[in-house]
Amino acid sequence: MYIRVLHQLLDQSAERFPSRPAVEESQGGSISYCDLARLSDRLRDRLCQMEVHPGDRVGLCMRKSADGIASLFGIMKAGAAYVPVDSTAPPSRNAFIFHNCAVKVLIVEARLENGLREQFSQLGYTPQLIVIDGVGGGIPLTQALEQLDAIELAPAAITVIPEPSQLAYILYTSGSTGQPKGVMLSHSNALAFVDWCSDVFQPNEHDRFSSHAPFHFDLSILDIYVSLKHGATLVLVEEQLGKDPARLAPWLAEKKLTIWYSAPSILSLLAQFGKLDRHDYSSLRLVLFAGEVFPIKYLKLLKSLWPHPKYFNLYGPTETNVCTFYEAPSVIPESQTEPLPIGKVCPYCQPLVVNELGNEVARGVEGELCIAGASVLQGYWNLPERTAKAFLPGRETRWYRTGDIVIELPDATV
Repeated sequence: MYIRVLHQLLDQSAERFPSRPAVEESQGGSISYCDLARLSDRLRDRLCQMEVHPGDRVGLCMRKSADGIASLFGIMKAGAAYVPVDSTAPPSRNAFIFHNCAVKVLIVEARLENGLREQFSQLGYTPQLIVIDGVGGGIPLTQALEQLDAIELAPAAITVIPEPSQLAYILYTSGSTGQPKGVMLSHSNALAFVDWCSDVFQPNEHDRFSSHAPFHFDLSILDIYVSLKHGATLVLVEEQLGKDPARLAPWLAEKKLTIWYSAPSILSLLAQFGKLDRHDYSSLRLVLFAGEVFPIKYLKLLKSLWPHPKYFNLYGPTETNVCTFYEAPSVIPESQTEPLPIGKVCPYCQPLVVNELGNEVARGVEGELCIAGASVLQGYWNLPERTAKAFLPGRETRWYRTGDIVIELPDATV
């Protein structure tokens, strides 16, 4: 199967590995590739019956779960873009986001429904709702769809395969003003990164990926799509568990994860407070981190406790996904006090370091990092002026301005 869009990844793996576990939840419940694909198809059918059309947006407000994963794929199979939010955020913020990008349908946990309805009423806005009673193993979503079918059966629909340039999802970030802004990312934006991860990290169906980041964070793109592309198992880390190193450390060993990806902060906490020497982590082969600087003293400590995996520092704002990478040396010199570099530019990106006037500087001279290439955002939802300011003016190539000050070394490491 030639992969043009993200949701084809699930269907391809469901054909190759129908009975393998696609998603495991923190407490041990799981759903197979076959069942996950079927559930996403049922949601696709319902969304199409609700007159969701290609190019529409569908919101998602629920805890991380197999139900949530099925929802992402069902939304995309209907040709729409998914808009995930933090279910623990104030209803006013989430209602603003859904209103801002005019979601046609919202899939929401029942416990969150009333708070959002109150906010929608104040905004004079009423999306259609699919309400699920809790989450877990895809069962609540299945029950919600069955209840809707009992009222009016949703006929089978055809999975939409849009142009790769069409939107796949919108991730809202707070930005400098605090007002959420929607980063619009296409199927091709995401697949450039997913395909690169496949080449560099060589996943297979026996891998077990962590899912530490929430679905409204860009780190989730690697977790979900790289794992499911290869028939691996995605192991969801429940939010409170993911913040508690004392509970997380034995859980990680028990789950026999092979690939871990998160911000460095939880890895620093695990190294300090997880008592990692008490558990067996021999299955772990890759430790990936992104989103912030990893303090070198805690990285050294973690490598002393987990000496066998390979470690990669991945860098990139939500607007570009990961655009540079750096493999940490097997031994970090004791004298090193500086953080790791952000590394070499990924092959689907091009770097440009510029001064305050927007002119390119020579290697070795400090400047702002700008990125062009296949993973760069389409723009900010309904913010044309903000979108224009995000790119270098007066250039034919769309150079996204990261705002990060870097130095490009003679060997092209940043």
